[in-house]
Amino acid sequence: MRTAIEGNRARPVLLSLLAVGALVAVTVLATATLRLGGGAEQAAAQESSLAVSLDMDTSDGPCTDIDGAISHATGDIYSVAICATGLYQGYPIGSFTFDVLYDDTLNIAPEVADSDTALDDNPDANAGATVWGDGLGSFACDNSTLAYPTGDKNVATGPGNGDAFIACDSIQGPWTLGDNETAGVIAVIRFAAIAAGTDTLVIADTSFLAYSSGTSMGECDPATLYPMTCNGGIDTNGGAPVPVPTSGPGPIAPPVVPPPVVPGAPPIAAPVPVIAPPPTGSGPAGDGSPWMPLGWLLVGAVGTAIAAGGLLRLARARQR
Repeated sequence: MRTAIEGNRARPVLLSLLAVGALVAVTVLATATLRLGGGAEQAAAQESSLAVSLDMDTSDGPCTDIDGAISHATGDIYSVAICATGLYQGYPIGSFTFDVLYDDTLNIAPEVADSDTALDDNPDANAGATVWGDGLGSFACDNSTLAYPTGDKNVATGPGNGDAFIACDSIQGPWTLGDNETAGVIAVIRFAAIAAGTDTLVIADTSFLAYSSGTSMGECDPATLYPMTCNGGIDTNGGAPVPVPTSGPGPIAPPVVPPPVVPGAPPIAAPVPVIAPPPTGSGPAGDGSPWMPLGWLLVGAVGTAIAAGGLLRLARARQR
């Protein structure tokens, strides 16, 4: 009887131990699932206060310290860096897309011809021939599903219509930015100041960072599940506008240059005018009318001779 009672008392304890064991197993499984599905990566991003910012003054090196404002003279060529901070070591950047919006009536981002993997385009990814720090790793920016990097992909003009676009990824790695550091350069955009005014540059909501697994690291859209802080910048240009070449009405014919005069050479004879004869002869009046036909001339001569002979005979008869 006592054994049965003790067994009944031990049963709840056993059930509690089983429940605890099941909870531990579920927790371990959930942790593994989160890691496989990117949950640990997301946790790392949230814990590290991930942010991207525009460094408006790169004269001391891109992202050396992040300056939110800068002034330029009209005509200056300058660079703006896209900087990542708050990266979690061991979880490097595997891909990214950025749209930096600006006023393309005040600044322009010159276009660079597309070639190869577009690592030295404009915007210029932190890979290829130009690298800051240890770079991004082995990346490519010639995405088949997206466009090449472009200084301005928007045909509209005005404030916010300039759109410096870049999208790069790395499928096989290596991935270095965020592997052993918490901050670094993502890309650099080259600008030219073309008119006076204040330009507010904004990182668009379409911009994001992702891990090498493809899981979202952070997005500039605050309404998403994984928002990150995205800081723009201000550029102030001063001075007169830079003249923009315009097409003229067409080429101007070059002036006619006379041939050079060589000392000692005989003078060049002036052209002799050619006078074309009248179509029907010169005529007695010089107006192109034809001369009198020869037959009429003979008739006139015979008539004159007859008349003269008659007058001569008449004169002789009177003398008799």
